[in-house]
Amino acid sequence: MRPYLATLSLCALALAAPAARAMEFHTVGDTLVLSGPVDGGDLARLRDHMADAHFKLVLLHESPGGDLFNGYQIANWVRSEHLATAVSGKCESACALIFLGGVERSFSDGRPLGETMVGLHGAFHYETHQPLPELSPRMAYVIKTMTDGKYPPDLLKRTVYPLHPDNLVYAFHPLRFESGPKRGVMECQKQTDGDFKCAMLDGLDAIKIGVVTNPEILALPAEVKDVLQRLDRAP
Repeated sequence: MRPYLATLSLCALALAAPAARAMEFHTVGDTLVLSGPVDGGDLARLRDHMADAHFKLVLLHESPGGDLFNGYQIANWVRSEHLATAVSGKCESACALIFLGGVERSFSDGRPLGETMVGLHGAFHYETHQPLPELSPRMAYVIKTMTDGKYPPDLLKRTVYPLHPDNLVYAFHPLRFESGPKRGVMECQKQTDGDFKCAMLDGLDAIKIGVVTNPEILALPAEVKDVLQRLDRAP
């Protein structure tokens, strides 16, 4: 059985259903839009899609994550090609690893900042829901390396060795919370009664922990936004 980074919806805070479709690839000029769940065959499909193409940006749009192996491999491909990444909406689990592969990483205006986030958590089998701590050292190394060591060690340990496999850490842009204390990282932990307790971690945000490198919100071309709108209208 292939290990998965399972999916947690911030809105429902419940384990999502298994991916019913593969990730969609859309080329818009020099931007490659990746949308939907990360599937076990996505790396091979991506290589075919890349034939004779020259991209500068990989835009991750509304992806709940999925196959861990392909997430790692696509992230490595993004980094080897020296591509930038951006996020539109939620990018969780394996999608977040792909996002971290970007040599420059931005939040975009494809979604309002309140709906744009990157979520990381430990690996476990989707069907059995059993954690896979043997995969945690590699995940910790990837997150630490790709964030240039900025991801706090104590938070990293809780991220990759969670007390419960459903626990998840979300990173927001600092402009998401303009008033009050500086904050932008939320940790959600499953309680013994099945509910989730989510708390903001003061003093941290997506830039400070190295998840995002660009403090500016990336303005997407109109033709890219048109693609995002079509994806959102699709059944």
